Amino acid sequence: MYVVNKLVWFFLNPLTFSLVVAFAGLVVARRRLKAGLWTAGIALAALWFQGTFTCALVTGWPLERPYAEMQDADASPEASAIVLLGGGMVYLEGMTYPDMADCADRVWHAARLYKAGKAPKVVVAGRMDLQATVPLLLDFGVPREAIVVDNDSRNTYENSRNVVQIVGEGGRILLVTSAWHMGRSIGNFKAAGLDPIPAPCDFKAYRANFDDVHFWSWFAPTADNLLSVQTFAKEWMGRLARR
Repeated sequence: MYVVNKLVWFFLNPLTFSLVVAFAGLVVARRRLKAGLWTAGIALAALWFQGTFTCALVTGWPLERPYAEMQDADASPEASAIVLLGGGMVYLEGMTYPDMADCADRVWHAARLYKAGKAPKVVVAGRMDLQATVPLLLDFGVPREAIVVDNDSRNTYENSRNVVQIVGEGGRILLVTSAWHMGRSIGNFKAAGLDPIPAPCDFKAYRANFDDVHFWSWFAPTADNLLSVQTFAKEWMGRLARR
């Protein structure tokens, strides 16, 4: 199922799908010029729209808005463990230090919660996170004896099933992940028999105000917006797959 999900996402993610449809339209145009050009034009217009802040807001706001008021570590309730979903750190063989990737503030937020006394241990869930995430937690002051690692999980579903073996069924956990990823994660961990409390970070679309959004960002595409839309689209597809 893991492989099937990856293959389906590769062909249905908005960027690949738009380019494939545009190419198909150009092929069709050799026989039916008008229909082919219309198909290619619509696909390229959709690709343009995916790169705008407007599209990022439409696809990301509903994912992140429910967790906007839950960011304060000091205000979080206590739990038996802090569960940190991986994906924010990158480690490749031969690297001296792991790289902080786009979601690395998950690690920082987990350390905040631990140092605020919200739980006695941090469970790091994700493949390669022993080499990638643990060193940064140590740098942030989390002691090694307080860190438990699930180094086998490849996705959120496997995260939840492996963590319940560590924490125990019915365990109350502070679940640390990106805000856009939280809804699906909560569902998986509840289904696994845990009591997850959202501890969100890494907000991409949600903003308390829009004063810093340049006028042209609403209409002009950028690579950053396109990357955010790809991330949000994958999350929506993940929710559909889970159902």
